[in-house]
Amino acid sequence: MTDAELMDAFADGESDALGEIISRYKTPLFNYLLRITGNADVAEDLFQDVFVKIVRSPKAYGERFKFSAWLFTVAHHAAMDYFRRGSAQKTVALDGDAENQGLAERLVSGEPGPDQAVQNLELKRRIEKALALLSGEQREVFYLRHYSGLSFKEIAVLLKIPLGTALARMSRAAAVLRRELGDKELSA
Repeated sequence: MTDAELMDAFADGESDALGEIISRYKTPLFNYLLRITGNADVAEDLFQDVFVKIVRSPKAYGERFKFSAWLFTVAHHAAMDYFRRGSAQKTVALDGDAENQGLAERLVSGEPGPDQAVQNLELKRRIEKALALLSGEQREVFYLRHYSGLSFKEIAVLLKIPLGTALARMSRAAAVLRRELGDKELSA
């Protein structure tokens, strides 16, 4: 079943359909929230908030947009509400969970020997430092594109910004990363 069909089934009272949706999106949605908040406990709370909202309003998804874009929009709003309440200090979370490697791990993969392990650790630190230099807006577009796999059009709709703004933020993020890391590390 497609995501839209699952949402229709859930709206019609089939509770197993929601379980399937949660199963499909647990990792990418949790990782998105983790990267925005920098805190696993907060990300888990927000993840639950997103699905509580879906349970309370199962017909809210109107199929105007791709389901994943709509779901990430709900998650984005939950995270922004969290930040507006002043309950957070935004940090960069780079380590992935057991199912999804972080950016640093993606760039330094393989089974390293001791020398390579030291080099990989140093590269990971450089990547973390470079990502910390991005503005919150640039980092968010970067993560939505590279971790959540959303298109720039979906990102623009999610963040309620023009498409050109989403592209510009990504371009500036890439420029910062290139400057800080050099082309060699980015192509690894």
